[in-house]
Amino acid sequence: MKRLLRLLREPLFHFIAIGGLIFALYAAVEGPGAPPADVIVIAPERIDQLAAEFSSVWQRMPTEDEIATLIDREIREEVYYRSALALGLDRNDPIVRSRLVQKMRFLLDTGAYLQDPAEGELEAYFAANEDFYRSGLRLAFEQIYLGDDPAAETISLSLDALRADPPADPARLGKRSMLPPQLGLSPPNAVDGVFGEGFFDQIAELPPGEWAGPVVSAFGAHLVRIMDTLPARLPPLEEIRDAVLTNWREAKAQERREQDYTERRKHFTVEIHSRDASAAESR
Repeated sequence: MKRLLRLLREPLFHFIAIGGLIFALYAAVEGPGAPPADVIVIAPERIDQLAAEFSSVWQRMPTEDEIATLIDREIREEVYYRSALALGLDRNDPIVRSRLVQKMRFLLDTGAYLQDPAEGELEAYFAANEDFYRSGLRLAFEQIYLGDDPAAETISLSLDALRADPPADPARLGKRSMLPPQLGLSPPNAVDGVFGEGFFDQIAELPPGEWAGPVVSAFGAHLVRIMDTLPARLPPLEEIRDAVLTNWREAKAQERREQDYTERRKHFTVEIHSRDASAAESR
C-alpha cells in the first residue's frame, strides 16, 4: 500500500496519467476510425452541446428551426476551418500559434493544479518561503502639516501646545493641505505612497502616543503622533493554508512546465541564422 501511495505521488506517474488522459480524449473524439477529410460528421453529442450552449445564453432550449440553424452554422465553420488548414493558413499565424501554445500549457497545468502535496511537502514549501508570507509592521497615526520649511520656533510652540494639559486641538494647528490628517493601520508602501518614500521609516522610530517631530516628507515638515501599531508577524500555516496551497500548486505547475519543455526540447535541433554571421548557430 505504501509503495502504491508513493507511486501515485511520483511526477513521472502524473505525466503518464495526463498523457493517457489526452490520448483517451482524442480517441473518444475521433472515434474508432476518423472520417475522411472530405466528410463532415455532426454527431448527436455535438448537437446536444450546441443546444446546451444556446440554452446557457438564452435561458431556454432551442426550437427545431434554431437547432437546424445551429447545425448549418457548425457545418459552415467546419468547411472554412478545413479549407483554411488545406491552404496552410494556420502556419506562421501568431494568433493561432499563441492559442495552441496556450492549450498545451493548459493540458500540462491541469494535473499540477489538481495535485495535493505529500505529507510534509506543504510545510517545507511554507518554511522555504516565510519571507513572502510575513506581514510587515503597520502603523496608525495622525499628523499636522507645518509647511515646506517651518521656523524652529513654530515647531517648538506647536509641540508645546499639543503636549499641554489640556492639549491643543490638532485641527487648529499647522497649515491646510490635501494630505489626510490621519491614517489607520497601514503598511510601509501605503504610507510612503501618500507622504513620499522614507516617511514610514521615520515615524516608525517615534515613541507611540506622543506628538513628535518634525518628520520630513516629500511635501515639507510634519508633527506626528503614533496612535496604534501592529507588529510584523508570520501567520501560522493553518491560518493561510489555502493561499499557501495555491502558491505551491502554481510552483509545481511552473516546475512541470520546465521539465516538460526540457524533455520536448531534446527532440529538436535549432539553427539560428544571423544576418551578420556567415555560418548558422546550432543549439
